Amino acid sequence: MLKTVIIDAQKCSGCRTCESYCALKHDGNCNPARGRIHVVKWERDGIFVPIQCRRCEKPACEMVCPKHATHRNFATGAMEVDQARCIGCLSCSFACPFGATFADPVTGSVLKCDLCDGDPTCVKVCPCGALTYEDASKEAYLKLVACADKIPSLVREALGPRASAAKAATAARPPPRARRRIWQSAMQLASEAKP
Repeated sequence: MLKTVIIDAQKCSGCRTCESYCALKHDGNCNPARGRIHVVKWERDGIFVPIQCRRCEKPACEMVCPKHATHRNFATGAMEVDQARCIGCLSCSFACPFGATFADPVTGSVLKCDLCDGDPTCVKVCPCGALTYEDASKEAYLKLVACADKIPSLVREALGPRASAAKAATAARPPPRARRRIWQSAMQLASEAKP
């Protein structure tokens, strides 16, 4: 049976151990920026949310890749990137609704969680138990949804009155032209790929 990583943001302490060990496992150094998992932080409010590939049923990253470098590993269920085929356009990064596809700051290549071939290092080293690796069952799915449902309320609680001001400022500022063009082409490809 396939397994998945369940993230419980309420247990995360923001230590970034998962990021460092992920980079160590894949690249041989402890540079958290090179990990396949990242912790989004609101330090002042004590809220930390680990972000990694959610292995979508119909992954946008796979649909928008012009070279078909992103594919599913059916043995583990992980979405993987064939670096030999990847051209570094980052369409997959822009298309990911979770922001879970990253660019390596050193090489510029795409970084995506591959579940460490079925034995995720991040789960083993998490000191708070915020990450668990469970069978992809209905119960695990419901647990995943319950944990994900808590994140918006945690963020709203952290931002408080700043949330509406930040939302207004973001809405008034359009994204850079290049990013907008890439995003539009990614969305067009994704909509054409739908059955």
